[in-house]
Amino acid sequence: MGSGNLLMRFFGAAVFLVMSLLSAQPALAQARVALVIGNGAYEKVPELPNPTRDAADIGRALERLDFKVTQVKNATAQEMRKAVVEFGRSAEMSDIAVVFYAGHGMEVGGENWLIPISAELRSDTDAESEAISLRSVSLQVSKARKLGLVILDACRNNPFAAKMKRSLSTRAVARGLAPTEPSDNVLIAYAARDGTTASDGEGRNSPFTTSLLRHIETPGLEISFLFRRVRDDVMAATRREQQPFVYGSLSKEEIYLKAPAVAAQAPAASTPAPAAPAEDEKFWQAVRTSTVAALFEEFLARYPRSDHAVEARQRIKDLKASEVAALSSPAAAPKSDAGGRQEPDAKRVVRNPFTPDDNKKISVIAAAQHLELPSFAISSDQNDPLNANSRFVGVWSNKRGWTNGKGRYAMLIITEVSATGLAKGYYLWGPPTKQSWAKDVAGYKSFAEFISNDKFSINGTPVTVKLDKNVLALTSINKENPSETATIELRPVWQLVPVPEDAEPPTKRDKTSRAHAVKKESAAEPGPPGHAGGASMEERYRACRKLVKGFAQRDACARNGTI
Repeated sequence: MGSGNLLMRFFGAAVFLVMSLLSAQPALAQARVALVIGNGAYEKVPELPNPTRDAADIGRALERLDFKVTQVKNATAQEMRKAVVEFGRSAEMSDIAVVFYAGHGMEVGGENWLIPISAELRSDTDAESEAISLRSVSLQVSKARKLGLVILDACRNNPFAAKMKRSLSTRAVARGLAPTEPSDNVLIAYAARDGTTASDGEGRNSPFTTSLLRHIETPGLEISFLFRRVRDDVMAATRREQQPFVYGSLSKEEIYLKAPAVAAQAPAASTPAPAAPAEDEKFWQAVRTSTVAALFEEFLARYPRSDHAVEARQRIKDLKASEVAALSSPAAAPKSDAGGRQEPDAKRVVRNPFTPDDNKKISVIAAAQHLELPSFAISSDQNDPLNANSRFVGVWSNKRGWTNGKGRYAMLIITEVSATGLAKGYYLWGPPTKQSWAKDVAGYKSFAEFISNDKFSINGTPVTVKLDKNVLALTSINKENPSETATIELRPVWQLVPVPEDAEPPTKRDKTSRAHAVKKESAAEPGPPGHAGGASMEERYRACRKLVKGFAQRDACARNGTI
């Protein structure tokens, strides 16, 4: 209690000191945010098959484009209103805010409405209480500094309109949506222009979403040309029966959802110098001897291009490595109750900190295999909390190249896996050999791909990656001869969550052995339950295999001697 208060006082005093040296600056905000809604399971009218799939696929594409995505599926009116309001808060101070909606939408009296799955809409006046106005959504995205974008795949033939009572004979309920006039920094894209309807499609996605997915991740495609391409695709696919339309106008500044390749690879020398080097230096002098990682993170957030940035990252890495080492140390034993029995600590997770020695080892391997090593970082923050796919995070290599050494070398670096299963990292390939299908020079490619069933594909290479018994099996297909495939198996040089190479699913024999082992142990010594004895790490791990399931639990058991 006392040490905790002392740490808090120190941290508070340090922050106060830093703040007193600096003028107030606006809080950092997420640069890109998106709200994705898919409504298909309507309660009062027939279901729509595609909207939830359209929304899921667009959400994943936006996440690969570094958007912080909030997904809402089959929402009621209350759920939609709450999502839109909360999204508006996150859109404040963002650079780009996007709302994608797939489902029913309609015009009532010149105003456009997005229809929740719970809507009944017996009368035209019910829209205000049962639906969400496009105007309210447009106001929320307009809070973004550079671009507010609303994409509506919501112009389907609407079954609500036919049975809806009119409060006034002059109050029209038209097919499709009405034209709109958004504010200066907002674009609103319709799947079909005002007064017309859009096709839901017969495949996985609607024609509009299919084209949007085809082009949205194209590097260097300016936002205006993105929707021009979508327009041409949809008109061709529907024999000119459906024409997408965009409302709003922007300034001459070019806006990209994915930056041009040249701009992304621009040399560091071309980036502007820090705006306030004096403040940068003052902050650094105030925190440089601190043992609180949060202060160095705040420094990097304020001055990412500072001359002290490298040193600050190293300080964060060292401090967090010390924290992890302290938590996973055998000396930090589980708590005991009044009777002396040990209580398991469910929150304690053994993970492997990425150290300078690991970085050196990887650099040596890359140099020996003539691989071009990108600049990368693997931090605990990126991979916290751990999830089922966290075992993918690591650096994977092989002493031989593709196809039992006949092909070029390869390395896979997976820096993080999100809670939704989005893996980010780099695929590296070495110089070509005589047997290599392609003769391009050594290089690397960054990727952001979703893991499904312990498997993902690196688009554009193409390479399929599958994890099986802690081995990453890579498979590639020869584009010129699709029947010809090549494979390579990569093993971890470093792994965030260490997995013993002999880890296997428990068999019936293992379960029987575990029961005998527990019985024998309890008869031999009155030690605490869940204790794994053994002089060496190997002996302890063998004992732990019989006692617990799961690689992380076995590793913790072997390291600490407890379950």
